Amino acid sequence: MSIKRITNPEEFKIVLDDLMECFQQEDVDSAHQFLKHDVQSIKNAFCYKTILAWDLLVWANYNGHKFDAMIAFINDKNVKFNVKIFSEYLWLSKNPKMGYKLLSTAIKYAKENDFKYISMNTVVKHPKHEKIKSFYEKLGFLKDSENYISKL
Repeated sequence: MSIKRITNPEEFKIVLDDLMECFQQEDVDSAHQFLKHDVQSIKNAFCYKTILAWDLLVWANYNGHKFDAMIAFINDKNVKFNVKIFSEYLWLSKNPKMGYKLLSTAIKYAKENDFKYISMNTVVKHPKHEKIKSFYEKLGFLKDSENYISKL
């Protein structure tokens, strides 16, 4: 098993395909309210060397056969607060040994690259929502806001 930073667009496509294959049913059953991940849209938006180098920061675990875990953060140059925020974009893991290791790797990168804040999310509909909330609180995260959605 090995965690690596993903900066190659073709490799990022493989990471997405491997993980979305693993999470296809979960995306239907216990992901976001009304919304499902659109892999092609993610590829269209982020599969560029410069974006993967500076704006979407991705780490993934390769288990020798395929990618089984990944974490991605947006380099949020937040104009609302006038600070750079390391904002979680997507965190998926089918390998229980790799989830925290991915987060630790990403946090180390954020600290080394002068991010002042990190923002994490949890999906309320997911069965592990309460466990994830508790995990974030144990790490010292504070609840900042809640997001609501409705169909129009």
